[in-house]
Amino acid sequence: MKCRQNLAKTFGGNNPLPAILVCDRDTAFREALRNFLLAAGYAQVEVTATVQEALARLRRERYRHVLIGISRPFLVGRRLATIAQRRQPEAKIFFLVGAKDQPFIKDASFETVIKEYVYSNLLAVM
Repeated sequence: MKCRQNLAKTFGGNNPLPAILVCDRDTAFREALRNFLLAAGYAQVEVTATVQEALARLRRERYRHVLIGISRPFLVGRRLATIAQRRQPEAKIFFLVGAKDQPFIKDASFETVIKEYVYSNLLAVM
């Protein structure tokens, strides 16, 4: 996995890659993404189903990446992203958006990754 090797070099040789928080309502997607990121070399990938759970984790832990599943209504995910950015300004925040919802994401203040292509695109943008 060339991408994993490049990421490991970026973050200090063979040390585990930085922590990630994934917040998405879809259990199957959330767990599959967690397993994918663990296989890519990230040692800490925490997953949550609710905004409240994500906010509690953001209070307790530091994350390098925060991945937020966005679906209608979009306001909830945007609010979580704004709070996450305020609490952890060094974290890179991504919206995970279904292809059918992409046209509705207008104010993309944060990087957007299409869920259907997450496995081929996410590591490259992180």
